[in-house]
Amino acid sequence: MHRLSRWLLCACLLAVAAGGRAEENLLVPHWDELRYDPDLTLAQVVETALANFPRSRLAAAFREEARAWRRRAGGLLAGPVMLGTTYSGDQVGDDTGAWEIDNDLTFMLWKWGQRSAAGEVADRAAEYAARYRRALALQVAGMVREALWDLRLKRTAYETARQLLAVNEKLVAAVRKRVEAGDLARTDRLLAETELLRRRAEAMTAEAEWMHARRRYLNLVRMDRAPQRFEETRAPLDTIPRDHPLLAAAETRIAQLKARVRWTRFESDTGNQQVYLTVGGTHAKAGRGGPTTHGLMANLTIPFGGGRYQAPNVAAEAVALAEAESERGELQRRLERELHEAEHALQVDALQLASAEKRHRLARENLELARQAFAAGEMDLIDLLRIQMLAQEALRDARQWRVRLARDTARYNQVVGILP
Repeated sequence: MHRLSRWLLCACLLAVAAGGRAEENLLVPHWDELRYDPDLTLAQVVETALANFPRSRLAAAFREEARAWRRRAGGLLAGPVMLGTTYSGDQVGDDTGAWEIDNDLTFMLWKWGQRSAAGEVADRAAEYAARYRRALALQVAGMVREALWDLRLKRTAYETARQLLAVNEKLVAAVRKRVEAGDLARTDRLLAETELLRRRAEAMTAEAEWMHARRRYLNLVRMDRAPQRFEETRAPLDTIPRDHPLLAAAETRIAQLKARVRWTRFESDTGNQQVYLTVGGTHAKAGRGGPTTHGLMANLTIPFGGGRYQAPNVAAEAVALAEAESERGELQRRLERELHEAEHALQVDALQLASAEKRHRLARENLELARQAFAAGEMDLIDLLRIQMLAQEALRDARQWRVRLARDTARYNQVVGILP
């Protein structure tokens, strides 16, 4: 029964080895060109990504809206000047030669406080355009930070996988020599080659993940360079500041909508709530041969009782204001939650890194002793592979936690609103 189990083990190892070689042959590698520039900074990458970010056009539109409101508030009149001409005659009726021509100009006047309301909307719109761009820059910075640290994590995983693969290749070469010399059984060679194929598959998977991370970075920033160093120092903040770009943009948006509510109380979609001044001249003749008379006319139209007609427009702006205030409150709570999570993540990362580095030192010492014992024939290959696997996992964990600690430092700065 023992001999049968041994043959079954050999058959399984051969099948796994064949399957691994088949997967290796089916691999279709691809490569995304990305150059690591030592002179490129994180701030430059964020600026480039922001310039190419689709929503940056919205920031430009907000600036244009502010300029439009400034032109509106700077006008001498509340609206366009209207020219009117009226002609009347009796040609169709009595035909005595009587006629009358009235020419007039109508001016839309500012109501008391209306021009000031338009100026306030213009000021708040300009302020919101600037703060929206800063808030957008912070959001883009967050995406760039995540892309760069994901790139670093995937690159570290790939380099570690390649290093572990090289270690296993050396072990397989040593095992093959000892099998040929008769010191080890053929099953040991198959076992070592199977472990090598597993490490090779891990390396290929890590390489594919690194390629995908590069593609995500290229897709975001639209440039084929990445900063070689982009580590950050934790900001000396333990609370969400009042001038946080996202909060500042939300506050300015609320102020802008309040100004819009005040403006809407003066404005009407149909214009019938404005004050109009009409001046003109009248030219008339009572009949053929009679004198032509000339005169002046003036008319002032003042609306009243229009509150009920303006109420739907004011209510619509009030709804938008309430939504903005609600979003601002939700944003404050979300930032507070994220700050707590970021602080806790840094604490956990520091503990995990210390534990991983200690475990790596112990595993490295144990592996060195195991290699010496295996070379002296005092340890089986399966025990050596187990100890080597633990050492390799400890190495991978130590490197990963080192990168994660630096990444979570950048995440902390992102939460408190620090721009690179």
